[in-house]
Amino acid sequence: MNIKRIIKINYKVDVKELIKLDGGFRNECFKVDDGKRNYIFIIYKKGKSIKSSITNAHFVAEYLKKKSFPTRVPIQTENNEKIIQIECEDGMHFASLYNYLSGETIPWEAYTRRHIKSIGKTLSDMHFYLRNVDIPSELHFKNWKSDTIKEIKLMRKYFKDVEPWIEKKLKVKLNWNVIDKLFQFIKTIEQHDKCILHYDFVRGNILFSDRLNKKLDTYPICGILDFEKVCLGPKVADIARTLAFLIIDCKYKNERTVRKRFLKSGYRKRGKSDFFEDSKKLDMLIHYFWLRDFWKFLVHNPYEYLHMNEHYKRTAEKLLKKKYIIP
Repeated sequence: MNIKRIIKINYKVDVKELIKLDGGFRNECFKVDDGKRNYIFIIYKKGKSIKSSITNAHFVAEYLKKKSFPTRVPIQTENNEKIIQIECEDGMHFASLYNYLSGETIPWEAYTRRHIKSIGKTLSDMHFYLRNVDIPSELHFKNWKSDTIKEIKLMRKYFKDVEPWIEKKLKVKLNWNVIDKLFQFIKTIEQHDKCILHYDFVRGNILFSDRLNKKLDTYPICGILDFEKVCLGPKVADIARTLAFLIIDCKYKNERTVRKRFLKSGYRKRGKSDFFEDSKKLDMLIHYFWLRDFWKFLVHNPYEYLHMNEHYKRTAEKLLKKKYIIP
């Protein structure tokens, strides 16, 4: 597969340098330099609904771009296409070329209060603009609640199937009494404030500037990536997903401080959207995302090596403290 030739034929871009980038969950990402400007070329993972996910992501990213958000948007081909198909060793894949965004992701130990406030503010602003979007009829966004109910079924089945191995290899037990109460509560969450959710607004998808905005006392976000998980749901689910990740990510800050900087100083004070959700709903959703991440760790990693994963260890510690798993 000659990627330079594919880009040349479809986009009329003469590639001077092509660099494969690390990261990306099963997607292949390349930095493209034509001598004048940079691009990002993404070859997407295979999947039953992957084209729909890419199309939805493009719609949301382009919509937010018009509202002055720093999003990565697709560049059209000579035939005005935003998605192309290319032949790879394992068959046909969808791919797209995008504008390049400057800035950098920061290591988890480098979070400051100014980064946390900036994340809260930006998510709040996104929710403000995505609350009443007129979605074209040809697009089909996933529903957060129905997808979450399906996810709970998968999670329960997996945990039941591997329960003996969890006890044997990880030396912990699943506390089904507490887990079942959590699952039941999540199923009752209503969607009265439904909007389009990013649903993956976490460190790897956020690029920061290193130039301080003195007026807002934040390091501005200069790049928002990966809209493939966009869905329709209550904004509290988006807030909880980001906050659950932040609490784990901010190794040198306590949970109370992270919540205050993100919610009070960032989302409410500096952002355009309001948020006065009851604390129990937010807490239970945060717990759900920790349990969900625990499940994902188990699915994608050999149990024997999990003790070497700092994110897994910190997630397990939270679940032990909340008694979703017990010694």
